[in-house]
Amino acid sequence: MTPTTIPAALRAALERDPGRPLLTSIGPGGERVELSVRTFENNVAKAANLLRDDAGAGPGSIVAVDLPLHWQTAVWLGACAAVGALAWVGGDPADSTVEVSVVGPDGLDGPAAPLGLATSLHPWGMPFDRALPPGLLDAAVEVRAHGDVFTPDADVAGSAPWLRADSRGWTQDEALHAAVALADRHGLARGDRLLVPSDAEPDGLLALLALPLGIDGAVVVLRDPEADPAEVARTERCARVLA
Repeated sequence: MTPTTIPAALRAALERDPGRPLLTSIGPGGERVELSVRTFENNVAKAANLLRDDAGAGPGSIVAVDLPLHWQTAVWLGACAAVGALAWVGGDPADSTVEVSVVGPDGLDGPAAPLGLATSLHPWGMPFDRALPPGLLDAAVEVRAHGDVFTPDADVAGSAPWLRADSRGWTQDEALHAAVALADRHGLARGDRLLVPSDAEPDGLLALLALPLGIDGAVVVLRDPEADPAEVARTERCARVLA
C-alpha cells in the first residue's frame, strides 16, 4: 500500500533500508552533512516530542517556519507532519493562530509565537554561540531533553494540512503525490538523487522531504551560491538538478 502521510512514508523507508542516505546538505564553506533515514527519523522524533510536549501541538496546530532550504528545515517539516500540524513556511509568528515559530539567524529580531524557537543552522546542529533575544529558545538545546522515539497520540490522516508556502498549500497526501509528479517531470526514477539549489522554492520545499520519501530516493541541498550545481550534481551522483 502506498503511504498517504509523511510519517507512514518515513516508517516505510526505515523498514526498507534505515542506513541509506536520505538528505545531504552542502554548505557555503563546503561542509557536507549526510543524514541517513535512521538519523533523520531520530531528529524528527525529538523535534516532534518537543512540539507536542512543550506546546501541545497536534492536528490543527500551526507552526510558522522561517528557515531557508536546509536539512534542519526538513526536520521541522517532518516534526510538523508527525504531530499533524501545519508548517506555514514564511508565516507570521505574531499571527494569533500560530502556536510555535521556528526561525533562523536572520529572524532573531522579529516577533515570536507563544513558543519561539531559533536554530543556528549550524551544519552539525550546534546551538548558538551567543545569547538569544527574550522570547526565543535555542532549538538545538531544547530538543536534547526530548525522547528519540515519537509515539503519536492518534494517527495522522493523509487529509491533514501539512505545508503552506506563499499561496500554495498541501495536505500530507497531496504533498506526496505532488512530489512524485515533480520527480516525474524531471525524469527521476525510484532511488534517484536530486540536487536542490538553495533558491529552488517553492518546489524545493516539496523536494526537501516529500520527494525522497515518495520515490525512495535522496536529496542533496546545495547551500553554496559559489558552487557549480552541475559539478556538485556529478560529484554527488545526482540524476538531475532542480531548476
